[in-house]
Order: sequence, then structure tokens, then C-alpha cells
Amino acid sequence: MAFRPLLLAALIPMSLAACGSSDETITPAGTHYKYVVNKVLIPVTIAQANEYGLDLDGNGKVDNALGNVISTLSTMGFDVQGTIDKSVLQGSLSLLVDMQTTDATFMSDPATGMSVFIGSNPTPAACTGTEVVTCTTATATVPAVCTGCGHQLTPTGGSFSAAANTNEPLAGKIIGGTFNAGPGKLSIQIAIGGSDPITLNLIGAKVKASAMTASNLGTASASSVSGGVVFAGAVTQTDINGTIIPAIVAQLQPIITAGCTDLATPPNCGCTGTAKTIISIFDTDHDCKVMVPEVLANGIVVSLLGPDVVIDGEKALSVGIKVAAEKATF
Repeated sequence: MAFRPLLLAALIPMSLAACGSSDETITPAGTHYKYVVNKVLIPVTIAQANEYGLDLDGNGKVDNALGNVISTLSTMGFDVQGTIDKSVLQGSLSLLVDMQTTDATFMSDPATGMSVFIGSNPTPAACTGTEVVTCTTATATVPAVCTGCGHQLTPTGGSFSAAANTNEPLAGKIIGGTFNAGPGKLSIQIAIGGSDPITLNLIGAKVKASAMTASNLGTASASSVSGGVVFAGAVTQTDINGTIIPAIVAQLQPIITAGCTDLATPPNCGCTGTAKTIISIFDTDHDCKVMVPEVLANGIVVSLLGPDVVIDGEKALSVGIKVAAEKATF
């Protein structure tokens, strides 16, 4: 189980050849259908890690180390799923999908392609005026519920700008209403403890999609997705150290500030609750702060974020998420 979360813009012609899951070369053809992601699910249990992951290295087992990391962060006070839900509703996490197929029923096609882009400038805007997204407080048994805004998510199709994407489309086949494609490269986004998303550049990326129509890729509810798309791949150690860990560290200090009453008096720093746990684990130089080098040197982090797959000879950490999407233009 692992962790990481999508990227985009000017549409790359999907008529370019891309490699499927075998030695066969697949060239996507047909009509382009465009969507905006309206739900992103991230695994926090073994069952979810299996549901949201795929076999990346061909050993017959699902790879998705994300669940281990996220469940550990949850014990430290991170509500990752609630954070992602809020980011989608307020438009800071905006994922766009382009699917090309010759089959308008999405049931059978030997040459289908899918690209993912990062979106911006939605019309209508996600929130207007003083509107805000509000979320309940998550507990060990009850997830947070976020409500409000989300005006850019409309069944008639909101409009977006798409960021440039240098990744070729993932190409594959639709068989019996299920689309499988890859491997290739894919950039996705997730949010960890804050509303600003981080970009994960996945290698060995694969996708699996079902319940597809011209209007929707799967169906989202408050806490689940029926059908939808699994985005899976692996994050290199360089990206783990340079992107993921700094993003985690950026979210630790606010928890420390809120939970500590005497940041001038180490080593306890007047901390209680989650803040006390964070200080005791990571503040090795006893200055009531947590810095990136301290987290990088922590044995727990090294174990959780250690590579679990080898892709094209490179050790990497497996990641998988599940999304639903609805009609959009970009």
C-alpha cells in the first residue's frame, strides 16, 4: 500500500501511437470525450488499497503502498480523504480526463486512449463571493463530510483550462465495458493535510475504467465510487524526497502550533495530543519544529515510503487512487 495522488493542459493528439500492456502497438482513434473528476478516493485500508490499485510489476499481485502511508498519517491527525474532498469542491484540485474511442457505447474498442490533465479557471467558478466549503470533523469510525460550492461540477459540463501535458495517452482496449491501458507515464494530484494539492509523476502507470458513458466515468456518492477509473503507478525515490515529504512537513507545523503552548521550551514544548506525538517522533534537534531533514532521517518514514516495486529497473513506491468524473469541456 502506498501513497500519492493529477496533471494537465493543451491536448496532445491522441492519434499518436502508444504502447499497451503487451508488445502490441495500439494507436487510439475515434471521438474525444472530456470529463472533470468530481470524486477522488484514496485508500486507508488494505481492502481499499486492493480496490484502488493495479498490478504494476506483473507478479499477479495488486501494488498500492498508499494505504499504509495514509492510515499512518490518519493516526497523526491528518484527514486526507476529507482534505481531498474539500479540495475538489473548492476547485483547487481539478483533474481533467480525455478519453478517445470509436465506440459511443464504451463497450468494445481495440484502440482506446486516455490522458489526464490538471485543470484551472473553471466556468462557472467553484465558489463565488464569500462561499466556502465546510467539512465535519472526521473520527476513527466516521469520515468527514464536506458540503458547499462545487459549482464547476455540473451535469451539463463546466469549462476549464488544461495545463500542458507531455505524457502520451495511455492506450489500451475496451472489452466487455472495461477499459485497461498502460503502462506509461501519468501525472496526478492529491492533497495531504492542506488544500493545496501536490503533483505525483507516476512511472509504469496503468488505468482501469468501467461504467463509462459520454456523460460520466462511474458514479460518485458521498463515500464511494461505482465503476469509475483507477489510476495506478509508481513514484520514484527522488519525487518521494523532493515532493511528498516536504508536503507532509508543511502540514505538520500548523498542528504543532495549534497543539503546543510553549514552543520556546523544548523538548516537550507544552504539547498535547497529536502535536505531542509529532514532536516526540520527529523533533530530533529539540527546537519545537519539524524540518524536512528530520523527517527524511526518521526510520518510520523511511519504512513507510520505501520503494516496493521496480519499474524499468528503477525502484519506486506504488500508488493507486480511484475517481469518478462527469462531462466537461477544455
